[in-house]
Amino acid sequence: MRIILADHHAQPRWALKLLLDEQPEFDIISEAREAQGLLLLAGERRADLVLVDQDLPGLGINDLIARLHELAPGLIIIIMSSKPECSTPLLEAGADAFISKVDQPDWLLEKLYKYAKQVDRKEDADRNESP
Repeated sequence: MRIILADHHAQPRWALKLLLDEQPEFDIISEAREAQGLLLLAGERRADLVLVDQDLPGLGINDLIARLHELAPGLIIIIMSSKPECSTPLLEAGADAFISKVDQPDWLLEKLYKYAKQVDRKEDADRNESP
C-alpha cells in the first residue's frame, strides 16, 4: 500500500516512517509539511492512503479533506490528532478514519492493515475487469 505522510513536525513523520518501514506491505512514497504540498502530491502521486495531521498548516482540515477527495477519488484519508474529541466532526467531513496520536502504534498498524486489505481487493477487482 502506497502512503503519503503529512505532518508539519519532523519528529512525528520520522517516527511514522520508522514504524511503517518495518512493514513490507507499506511503502512511504512521499511526505508533506503543509496542505498545499500534500495537495500537489495527492494529485501527482498514486497513493492509496494519506496519514494527515489535523493541524497541517495552509488550509482548514475540512477543506483539505474535501480537496483530497476531489483530487484523488478513492484515496483513503486517515486524520491523526491529539484531540480525540475531534474524531466525529472529522469523520463527518469525509475522513475515513481517525487515529489519536496517543494511541499505541499497534492500533495504527491494525487500521492500516485493514485498509491494505481493501486496497488489495480493489486492485484484484480492477485487474479482473481489464480486458
